[in-house]
Formats: sequence, C-alpha cells, structure tokens
Amino acid sequence: MKIRQAVESDAQYFIEIKDQLHFKNVQGETTSGGFLLGTDIETYQKYIREENVLVGIDDGKIVGFGIMLKNDTVKNTDLWQRKEMANWTINIEKYDFIPTCYFEQLAFLNGYSRLAMRLCYALAQKAFETHDALFTTTVHSPILNLAAVPYILKSGGSKIGNINEYYEQIGNIISDIYKIDKVDFEEKVQKSIFFKFLNS
Repeated sequence: MKIRQAVESDAQYFIEIKDQLHFKNVQGETTSGGFLLGTDIETYQKYIREENVLVGIDDGKIVGFGIMLKNDTVKNTDLWQRKEMANWTINIEKYDFIPTCYFEQLAFLNGYSRLAMRLCYALAQKAFETHDALFTTTVHSPILNLAAVPYILKSGGSKIGNINEYYEQIGNIISDIYKIDKVDFEEKVQKSIFFKFLNS
C-alpha cells in the first residue's frame, strides 16, 4: 500500500469511490465509514490540477483519496463567504489574514483506516508548509458522520462552531466546524505513538 500525488485520470476512480459512500438521508443514524456530498468529475479534475490531492493505493488500485484546498481557493470563493452563516466559538475574522487551508474531502473504501490515517497526515504535513491553520467540517445532522473526527482530534484539532446549509436533493444539513493550528499539529504528532508509522 502506498500514497502518491493524484493525476487527472484518477478522477474517474474518485467518482466510483464516492458512489460507494453515497449519502443516505436517514434521520438520527451515525456512520464511522463516511460519505460524500455531490462532486462531479470535472470538479475533481480541477481539484487535482490546482489543489493538493493525494490517493491511497493497494496493489495498484486506488482505494481512497484526500483533497486539501489552498488558501487562495478558500479565501476567494463562496466557501469563505459562507463563514458569515456559521455559529463560531472563536474570532473567525482574524483568519482573514492568516494563511488557511481547508480539508475538503477524505474518502476510503472499507478496511483502509490505517492508510487513510497516513494520507491525512501527509496532506496536513504538506499543507502546513505554507499554511498556519487548517479548517474542515463534518456532517452532524441529519446523520452523524464520525469518519474523519478521530484524525482531527489526534492531530490537535478542536470543534469551533457549526453551520446550517441547504443542499438540493438532500435538504438541510448541520455541519460541525473544526480547526487545527500548525503549532498544535506539530506538537500533537511529535508526541504520538504513531509518529514513526505516519512518517514511514
């Protein structure tokens, strides 16, 4: 099993993985396996060209991927404009002036949690070379998605707010917002018993 940088031809496999992690609007359930809200192949190709995207491979087959959006993308799209809709426990305005990335998607087929953890670490490590803060969201309602939460907490992250949004064909979704600061990430990972494994 290995991790490598994504290439545009990988996007078709992202769609196949996404289809296996399809969102089902079931009130009150909890999932640790994850799911993805709609992203088409053209958007995946754009992410691969312009953002930091890694894939996890087992025996030559793509079994998962992770997407990290860079500061310019985060600050110059409606992603950052929507911050006014969120409920915060921190002063979010100061991050207008701090290089900030956004963990857009993490998706792995069942049975690859260790490879997923390595990929998360590699993405964050790369992101923190040029960014001081990392944001991400996880769906809380109508279904509680716990797939990424363990990685967030083990990397020094904490919950800093939530946001209520509406998606076509899905309806209202409440997402928890998490933040990882570079200094907390470096301190937490260095102390982790998994450091040698993650760095392999």
